[in-house]
Amino acid sequence: MLLPILGAAVILWLWGKLRADIVGIAALFALAVLGIIPAPDVFSGFSHPAVITLAAMMVLGYALHHCGALDMLSRLLSALGHDPLVFVLLLSFYTVVLTSFLGYHIALVIVLPFAVQLSGKRGIHPSRVLMPLAFASILGGFTTLWASPSNIYVSFFRQDTIGKSFGVWEFFPLGLILALAGVLFITATAWLLLPGRHKKKHVEDELTIEDFITEVKVLKESLLAGSSLRKIMQNAAYEVTVIGLVRKKLLLEVIDPDEELMPEDILIIEADSENLRTFMDYTRAKLIGGRRFHKDAQGARNISMQEVVVLPDSGLVGKSAAEINLRSRYGINLLAVSRAGRKTIGRVGKSRFRTGDVLLIQGRTQILPEVISAMGCLPLQERGFQVADLRCTVASLLTFILSIVAASLGWIPTPIALSLAALLMVLFRVISPRDLYQSINWSAVVLMATLIPIAHALQSSGTALKLATMFMIWVQNLSPLLILGLVMASAMLLANLINPIVSSVLLSPIVILIAQNSTHIIDPYLMALAFGSTASFLNPKSNMANTLVMSLGGYRIWDFWRMGLPLQILILLLGTPLLYWYYLI
Repeated sequence: MLLPILGAAVILWLWGKLRADIVGIAALFALAVLGIIPAPDVFSGFSHPAVITLAAMMVLGYALHHCGALDMLSRLLSALGHDPLVFVLLLSFYTVVLTSFLGYHIALVIVLPFAVQLSGKRGIHPSRVLMPLAFASILGGFTTLWASPSNIYVSFFRQDTIGKSFGVWEFFPLGLILALAGVLFITATAWLLLPGRHKKKHVEDELTIEDFITEVKVLKESLLAGSSLRKIMQNAAYEVTVIGLVRKKLLLEVIDPDEELMPEDILIIEADSENLRTFMDYTRAKLIGGRRFHKDAQGARNISMQEVVVLPDSGLVGKSAAEINLRSRYGINLLAVSRAGRKTIGRVGKSRFRTGDVLLIQGRTQILPEVISAMGCLPLQERGFQVADLRCTVASLLTFILSIVAASLGWIPTPIALSLAALLMVLFRVISPRDLYQSINWSAVVLMATLIPIAHALQSSGTALKLATMFMIWVQNLSPLLILGLVMASAMLLANLINPIVSSVLLSPIVILIAQNSTHIIDPYLMALAFGSTASFLNPKSNMANTLVMSLGGYRIWDFWRMGLPLQILILLLGTPLLYWYYLI
């Protein structure tokens, strides 16, 4: 029953309607109920050193970003690279370096707002910049043990097999060559293979939010007089969003939904033309033309708009603004949603959010940063210059560097060194206990933790041996070089179809047997598995980096194939002989 359940899980992963971690949990419990995985082993994955290392790195990366320890590097980079090609090259290289130390998740969170701001100042459309950055973060995943989840798992799988994991920098020699070759490729081809959206202006691209914000005056004879905002918003005859109320030339920052409207009040509403017409006909309100009251009313300067990206672990994913009740819960207005480059301004309240959606929100300037963090979103506005907290910066950098040194020199096992550093970040008040938990991408952590017992079941049940034997019979006349290439290509295929974590965890028990039957040297095959699982360039849904830039850059799936497929082939054709020459010659 192991293979049928895994087959069903693969179908659900490919279907994409359920989160990958939820499918992993369902498969784990199904195997546990059938007795294929013993009850004491069901939750063993949560204590696995690979899972601990992955979670600890997320906390450390968040802590360094939170205290602004890397802001000076970003500002230094902003003064360089005025030529578009040099600009993309420097940003891509910077992303690779950050990924090498922090992992691709936090590296892209750091670079993305910075890149959007700089590309706008230089007159470069984001479509020319953002996909190279996403790919650079993936390429950086080749370089160190903790740079990608695949490297982390494969390294500790080696420890489970022969008693010793890969060293922190054991990926670096070959990984750096692959990363640099990839960065040069994406820099040289960005202007050839990526769309210049500015050359094809669509109606959607020219829409501005101001075109959909309107002021209406409450007249004595209007149905609005004596009504409440709640009743206005819940009327089924139209769909409008009340984003402000001006009373006696004072813009009210916080509006009670049950606030009773008075004659001469001015409502600031957001609606498309059809809903606005219905609203005006129904309520008999007066449309105000000319001067915009919401811009010059007293208190208007305390209100600002901000673009944010929905992150994978956000509580918004899969829900609509109406279900969440964004206004009451967070005190903000949702003005527009952009998905895959198409901006929706009307009827945004019923749209279900997805990872990578770009939201235009409005709220009080003072609370927006805290609200954006609570929503699980990434602001696309570069953080303004602030005097860094010297104690926080020094504490975070020293703690991080000492943990890296201790793990690299083998003084302390890597999971313990990184976990201890994460604890010290809390004790030194670099981050709060709440930040520690919120900084972890729990979907990735849970997915890996649920797959580890399944991978062990593949080994203990003999299923992995049967699959490896079938593979060796098929390739028995091929050289180790070609077998290495097939291992890497198989990992790439599964990573692009489903997920890099799924690829590295489920293929590990099979690849180790292939290695033992082929050359008896397991390291090149495990490296090939790690590199192949990390290299997921083609599917915007299989890798968080691709998901985050899809809407921002206005990309289509074909755009990822147009640049990603040649890059995928380059990594395969360059990585396979490098592994062969480095380990087997």
